[in-house]
Amino acid sequence: MTAAVLAGCATGPADRAAQESAADRVMAAYDVPDLLAQAAPAVTQSLNQNLPEDVDTATRSALRDAVYEAYDPQTLQQDVLDRLRDAAAEDDQQRSLTVAADALHTPLATRMIGLESATGDPNFADNFKAFVDQPATDDRKQRLRQIDLLAENMQVVQLQTEFNVTLLEAMIRARNAASAAEYQVENSRVEQMVAETRTNISAKLEQRVPLMLLFVYRNVEDSTLSEYAALQGQPELIWTNQALKKAIIDTLAAASDRVTDNFNSAS
Repeated sequence: MTAAVLAGCATGPADRAAQESAADRVMAAYDVPDLLAQAAPAVTQSLNQNLPEDVDTATRSALRDAVYEAYDPQTLQQDVLDRLRDAAAEDDQQRSLTVAADALHTPLATRMIGLESATGDPNFADNFKAFVDQPATDDRKQRLRQIDLLAENMQVVQLQTEFNVTLLEAMIRARNAASAAEYQVENSRVEQMVAETRTNISAKLEQRVPLMLLFVYRNVEDSTLSEYAALQGQPELIWTNQALKKAIIDTLAAASDRVTDNFNSAS
């Protein structure tokens, strides 16, 4: 893998373009645009299920517009891109970002990440349950230990937990903005709900995610899985995965603040 940008040298237009390209390639490898596009529909659906019945149609429509404006996919993508590139500069990790971008576009990484898309298949739940119900052999236990470390290095549980928690808090605060005083949730209760949800989701994902990866990688050779685990265990990949997770969550948190601002401005 070629380190195209040396640490501390990303100052000129060409260097900045190289960093933007590396950050963009990392986001594309992990299908980050698809993840970000789920934010507005998720918050809107949750609001529809939780708004008090006496919230009128006009208010619901204005709130929906505020959500989709705040979570505009193109705006979110650019924000994540900027945050990831800025983090590389601030941490003197420009080289890590470039190395990670190259690594994530190798045939090995492309194949392994592509297998994860199987979780969206219609029959995934039934097939996964049948797989989990099978007796755990020694070989399977050994692979699971390897996958536990892989999931940790990729920040899978952390990202999914904070993604859900951030959108939950956004929904509650948007609901407060559109609801009469008697239906609003106090800040202390919001914080308690968020903390409890974070603990519950994280605990469930800690158990479920490694098993899901074990399932989607079930036909991958041991040597290939070991090679991919080693790739994701490189310091450059570990830094990039952590920085990407933080960039995504910070972007969503900022967008969540804009939901109530947009709604209040339009009211």
